[in-house]
Amino acid sequence: DGSLGANDVLVFNYQKYKDAVLDRDFIGDLHSILGDKIGRRFFVIAPAASVAFLEDYIEKGNTRYFVLRIPYSIIDELHRKGFTHIKQPVSEMDVNDTVDAVGFDFIQIPDAECEYYLDKPKGQVSLGHSGKDAVIKIKKFESNIISKKPLHYENMETLSMVMVDYNYDGKVFNFDEVFYAEDLKKQDYEIRFDSNKLDGQMMLIYIDIFGNEKREVKKLRDFTELREAFYG
Repeated sequence: DGSLGANDVLVFNYQKYKDAVLDRDFIGDLHSILGDKIGRRFFVIAPAASVAFLEDYIEKGNTRYFVLRIPYSIIDELHRKGFTHIKQPVSEMDVNDTVDAVGFDFIQIPDAECEYYLDKPKGQVSLGHSGKDAVIKIKKFESNIISKKPLHYENMETLSMVMVDYNYDGKVFNFDEVFYAEDLKKQDYEIRFDSNKLDGQMMLIYIDIFGNEKREVKKLRDFTELREAFYG
């Protein structure tokens, strides 16, 4: 249907196929048809309520199928209120003070670069601690904003929060913990937790101040055994 940069784009026609949902089978069928005819990234634009999975992308072969979600209400809201960016809270105190506004340039997944490793706990540990922390070290976080006026933000400046489900079942995100940017800055942008919490797989949702999200699913095997692997 079009392109985003050098990547192909498909618009999910929810008006024509009202009962259809964009699920993993849809992505599988799409991949079986397109196969090696496309590049390493393929984008699907769809209403948020039509998407049956939470991940930002599904990987098939050498291709990542990214889903760009659009809220149903956005067009109506834009007609009523006009355009402004919605800013997300960066601290717990800001949660109820979020600006009452509507904004939509295009939902763009933020760039987040992190290191995942196991390390000795810092400070006093609680009773029953495994003696090994799983650590997520956020090295880079930048928003991808399309705007008529150039917008420049420093690294980490647009990070709002990170939400965590320590036992993600592959279907429903059950909120366990939130780490606000204000607190993460004090912790040198490290998220630490007892590695025993990660029994199966976890989902992390990185959210920027504009409400855009990057989702990642991680298992214990994704955490490098020793911190020295990164620092020598």
